[in-house]
Formats: sequence, C-alpha cells, structure tokens
Amino acid sequence: MTADRPLHAFFGSAAPEHFDWQTCAPGVAERERALIRAAFLPLGARVLDLGCAEGGTLKHLEDPAGAVGIDIFVEKLSFAREHIRGARFVAASGEALPFAAGSFDHVLIRDVIHHVADARPLIAECRRVLVPGGTVDLLEPCRYNPLVFAHALLRPVERGELRSTPRYLEELLAPRFEIVVLNRYQPLPLHRLVYHPEMGVPRLAENRWVRRALDGAEWALGRLMPRAAWAYIHVRGKVAS
Repeated sequence: MTADRPLHAFFGSAAPEHFDWQTCAPGVAERERALIRAAFLPLGARVLDLGCAEGGTLKHLEDPAGAVGIDIFVEKLSFAREHIRGARFVAASGEALPFAAGSFDHVLIRDVIHHVADARPLIAECRRVLVPGGTVDLLEPCRYNPLVFAHALLRPVERGELRSTPRYLEELLAPRFEIVVLNRYQPLPLHRLVYHPEMGVPRLAENRWVRRALDGAEWALGRLMPRAAWAYIHVRGKVAS
C-alpha cells in the first residue's frame, strides 16, 4: 500500500473540508453514518481501521475509544489525532502492519482496496493481525453502479473502481477467510453528487424541498435499480476459530 505519485498528489494532504462534509454536512452525514454502521457494527473489542484517512469512519462509529487507525499519509493522521478522541493513529502500510499476530479482533477497510494494484499482501497482513474468530469488513464502490463507473472514468486516480466487483472482493478474501456476509448499499447516491463541495452545491441541502425531492428520487431509483448495481459492496470475512 505504498503510495504511488498520483495517489500521493491527490490524497497526501489532509482534507478538512471532506471530513466536515462526510461527518457534519446536511443530507450527507446521516447517510454516511447509516452506511458505516450498517457495514461495520457490531465492532470487535480491538479495532483496526486500515486506511483511516482523516478519521471519518471512526467518527461515525458509536465508540472508537481504543481503536487504532493506520494510513500512509501523515498529514491525514495529524488531522485525525486532533479530531477523533480516544483512538490511536499510526503511520504504516497495510502491507507491513507494525503489530504482533493476533493484535486485533476486527479490521475495517473502506475505500482502500480499489487503490491497491495487488491487495493480496494487504489481506494476508489483515489475517495475521486478527485473532481466531476475528472479523474483516471490506466496504468498496461497485463498478456496475452508473455514478461509480463515471467517477472512475473521470478521475484517473479512482480508475481502480473499475475492477471493484463482489466477485473480485470475495476472491481476495476467500483464501484466508470464511465469507459470511455479502451486502449492497445505496442504489444511486445522488446526494453525494448534488451536495458535493466540488462537483455539486452543498447549500442545496439546507433547502427542505430540495432534500425531499432528492430523497424521493433516491427512494424511487432504489426500487428500480438492480441490486447488483447498487453503489457499495460490503463483504465480511471471518477467521476460522
């Protein structure tokens, strides 16, 4: 998980505005919270958030106290230390975790796998640091979703989303974990586009009529969109006891 130049250029700096958007913005934060909790709860006793960035995932969880977040970008970790109380943050690569075998009960990985050309060493490290019976949760965008597909085409740094499918994620986990959950979330998350601080107009979320209209559109699309094309894939693996 060593950063190549495009990744470092795009993600190397802390992004306070993205953290605020993800954790506080009307129309977005509540959906992010619901997504993260649906995928990752209940938490194990000792949690590792791999690729934690500014700490948005831990912020949305019920009790991040005692959790450890790792990332390769030190500026993001400095921001996380200031904004997430009770957690510990370590600069490290997912391919060489600085922890003893069996150090954790639960590993969370959100929006990381599609940035890694070969994620097998990372998954092997997750298995090493988990106890027997431990859990790994992957939450990744789905290439079959129209918004995700367009995002991958428009942003070269996100091009890895084009290989992100349930089968790909299951095949990554299967050699080392028993796959116990495969879920899909958010049929067509238009709110991420409409309220986005760069691509959309965040202040529209303050208008209740706009929010109602967008909520209604997402609900209707959710009834029509094939589940295989929903935006997020969640795969949970268990270590044999």
